[in-house]
Amino acid sequence: MSEDKTGARWRMIADLLRTDILQHHYQPGQALPGEAFLASEYATSRPTIRKAIAQLAGEGLLTIAHGRGTFVRPTPDRRMILTGWPEHEDLLSPAYDPAKQQWQHVTVPSEAERAQAKVTPNSALFMTAEGSTADVLAVRRGSMAVYRYAYWQHTKTRARIHLCSYVLADLVATITGEGADREIDSHVEPEDYYAYLERAHGPVRWTTSVHTQMPYGETYEDLGMEPIGTPLLVIRRVMLSQHGRPLEFTEIEAPGDRFEVAAVSDYNSAEPRGLSALRV
Repeated sequence: MSEDKTGARWRMIADLLRTDILQHHYQPGQALPGEAFLASEYATSRPTIRKAIAQLAGEGLLTIAHGRGTFVRPTPDRRMILTGWPEHEDLLSPAYDPAKQQWQHVTVPSEAERAQAKVTPNSALFMTAEGSTADVLAVRRGSMAVYRYAYWQHTKTRARIHLCSYVLADLVATITGEGADREIDSHVEPEDYYAYLERAHGPVRWTTSVHTQMPYGETYEDLGMEPIGTPLLVIRRVMLSQHGRPLEFTEIEAPGDRFEVAAVSDYNSAEPRGLSALRV
């Protein structure tokens, strides 16, 4: 390997190893040669090799198993999350049966923290909308919203997703008072939210966006993700009233190496009505 004074040696080695991995010189799941061998191969020091390997691990190409070695990261089969208007029940509608799609509810490490807030899977918690939640719902921070969540695990692949939903509270409940004196009288059951919003504020429209971000906090463990180099796939669908007011938004978080998103549409049919399906 020739000297290049314009770039760090570890970066040059990382480039060469990356090429070998992408061209399948090292197969998925195969162990990389040890640091001592690579240091000799590239005529450099072990700390330099270690830095190059750390770079590739951060890119998601390698997995470092302490005490076992460094391995080329396998590419798992991705499961599709479909959005659009197919003839199937919506993901969060009462008629959707996760078991038929081979999903089951699971308990995750962060459940203990949620239990302190007295919220359980599929229960409805009235809470204040803050940060990005308030921004998406186009309300001022501190406005009331109804929060629901669930974690599902696929029985065959063991891949996990996180589902959550926020509904503007004043649409499904009567709220009086402020702060500690606030009283909430719900007049719609959680399982009826979507049908009620469609009747009261429809015909509704939907916008769907997809973005990625790096996981934080307990997300890695909750979703069973690789601790380094795996982006979080975030699919967000917002329900809009006939006048364009946000009513609710549903969000799916999924490991970016286990899922991908596709949109389904039928250009030969009239504009559909009803729920826009998010199917996994």
